[in-house]
Amino acid sequence: MKSVKGNESKVIATTLAVLMSISMLPVMAHAVSENTPKEEVVYINLNNDGSVEEINVVNIFELNENSEIVDYGKYKSIRNMTTTDEIKNLDDTIIIDAQAGKLYYEGKLDSRVIPWDISIQYYMDDKEYTADEIAGQSGSLKIKISVSKNELGQSDFFDTYALQASLTLDTKNCANIVANEATIANVGSDKQLTYILLPGQEADITITADVTDFEMGGISINGIPLNLNIEVDDEKLIERVTELLDAIEQLDDGANELKSGVADLQEGVKNDLQAGVNDLQNGVQNLYAGTKSLKDGGSSLQSGVANLQIGAEALNEGLQSLNDGIVQIQTALQSLNGQSSTLTEGSSKIKSALSQIQGALNSVSVTTDDFKALIQASSELKSGIESLVSNVSFLYQNVSYESYKSVMLQNGLDIEALKQSNDSAINALQATIVSLSEQIATLQAAGVDTTQLQSQVAQLDNIISLFGANNASISGTESYLSTIHENLSALLEAVTALQTNYTIFDAKIDELVNMLGGLAYKLTELSTAINTLVTEYEKLDSGINAYTEGVSEILAGYSQVSDGATKLVTGSGTLKNGTETLYSGTSDLLSGIVEVYNGTGTLTDGTGTLDEGVAKLLTGIVDLYDGTGKLKDGTTTMREETSGMDTEISDKIDELLESITGGDRDIVSFVSEKNTNVNAVQFVIQSQAIEVSEVEENYSQPVEELNFWGKLLKLFGIE
Repeated sequence: MKSVKGNESKVIATTLAVLMSISMLPVMAHAVSENTPKEEVVYINLNNDGSVEEINVVNIFELNENSEIVDYGKYKSIRNMTTTDEIKNLDDTIIIDAQAGKLYYEGKLDSRVIPWDISIQYYMDDKEYTADEIAGQSGSLKIKISVSKNELGQSDFFDTYALQASLTLDTKNCANIVANEATIANVGSDKQLTYILLPGQEADITITADVTDFEMGGISINGIPLNLNIEVDDEKLIERVTELLDAIEQLDDGANELKSGVADLQEGVKNDLQAGVNDLQNGVQNLYAGTKSLKDGGSSLQSGVANLQIGAEALNEGLQSLNDGIVQIQTALQSLNGQSSTLTEGSSKIKSALSQIQGALNSVSVTTDDFKALIQASSELKSGIESLVSNVSFLYQNVSYESYKSVMLQNGLDIEALKQSNDSAINALQATIVSLSEQIATLQAAGVDTTQLQSQVAQLDNIISLFGANNASISGTESYLSTIHENLSALLEAVTALQTNYTIFDAKIDELVNMLGGLAYKLTELSTAINTLVTEYEKLDSGINAYTEGVSEILAGYSQVSDGATKLVTGSGTLKNGTETLYSGTSDLLSGIVEVYNGTGTLTDGTGTLDEGVAKLLTGIVDLYDGTGKLKDGTTTMREETSGMDTEISDKIDELLESITGGDRDIVSFVSEKNTNVNAVQFVIQSQAIEVSEVEENYSQPVEELNFWGKLLKLFGIE
């Protein structure tokens, strides 16, 4: 079994030295009510789990003369450690007649209540064991020591006494020792672990180690009042604190100014900068939308101009074909006009012949040759009228706006589609000009050069005029051809009626000639008929003359149509060339619009980024304002809380020193409150050692008679 005599000898070395100088003095009886001044050393023996086994108190007296010692305490037993003089215990009052010098007596208390609640637990490989069970085991050791206030004990000692706890582990069978917050010292092959607990402090101590055949000496705990002679010169500290308080006031004032400045900044960003950025963003978005519409319109314009170019080429070809047709019609009219003289001459001959027949009949002098001449003239006139009807019918069928559109369609040009395309192009160009004008105003407001765009707007106006002129030309052609077609309709109706009437008239002439040939005797009736015929023929002759004059007028008017068609062909050529130039210009315009569109897109992205940045800035400023508000609240609180801090610090220093030293409280007796003259109280707390039990040999040993010193050594467990 491992011996712990050396450790126990160290604990009581001072006590033994004192005891060796004590002499035996006679006891003098003197009754007093107040206890004799003394010192108390409280020896507390713990079980291995930290519970109290017993409490022994050594009372120490220093007498200047022989006198009676009066002391108080509830003891189970008492013994004089200095002399063999009797100690009287009368109702917990201890009376000793003692000589001058030091006297020690020990008493075992009835109570086992101490100021501290101490708990000790042992674990091996995370399993809890008692001290007896864990002795000799190997594995991962863990020791838990808990020191807390015992609510049943005297609080004065817990609040004013410091504890020093120490235990020793032998490194021969303990390795990898971990003891946080411990002071570790090497004592030979041992590791001594020491913990200091200040007054009023509780502790939970954990010690771990890898052990083999575990054994350990007892845990020692000493309790003493701290008597530290600490003097703190707080003058410089207070000066620093005063400087700190001044700085805190300046910080609080600065935080207030900072909060006000951040509020102004927040207001400016929120009301001015954000509004400006919003306006800019809205403007740029409108500009971007406008340039997108402009881009789409430019694409549509380019497509429309391409179609216009194709249509202009087809129109030019169709107008050339129309011009050729008009020339042919004009040739036919000229031919018809040329036949008008034959028609008028024949009609004049018939009129003359009828006059002669009338005169002859009236003079009853008619020859066969006269009848033959009449039949020949009537036949020629009938043929002329038929040719006239045929030519007028041809003109009526071919000279009209619908015929004109049909001829143009056959030549690849749809006049109605061209008019609609022109109208659509005009509308698109006008919308584009409106959009361009708005964008030009926006760009000018943004300081962008718009000269090229303004030039393009002027070109678009010229193109609109060209499309308008083209539609006007088509409308004029429609109106003119419709008027001619209506006149030709009336003329055709008139010549058709003439043809019908003359056919009847020609038949009547044949009947008349036959009648005259067979019925000469009816000259009177014939003369009457001839007179009627002459009268009616004068009307016919007037109609023929009016017809020939109408054909002449149509021919003259058609010359204007021919001239207009020629001009239309020339204008169509100009339109074709203009559409080619326009297409080239719209390509350049579209390229410029795309560049503006891309630029406004980049500008839009930039304003979006700017807006996000301003939003983040505003959020940051809001956070900054909140932070400055909290800073101001904090500095105000700190200013208020630190007001008078110099005095508080001085008080806290005194309080801290008092907590460390235990203060200047009066020393009280641990044994009895009746003991009011106590100079010192000291606690010596010791747990049992953990050792492997030895097998006891079965033989008896002689009982040794102990003297005083032997009894004293036995008291402290020293053999």
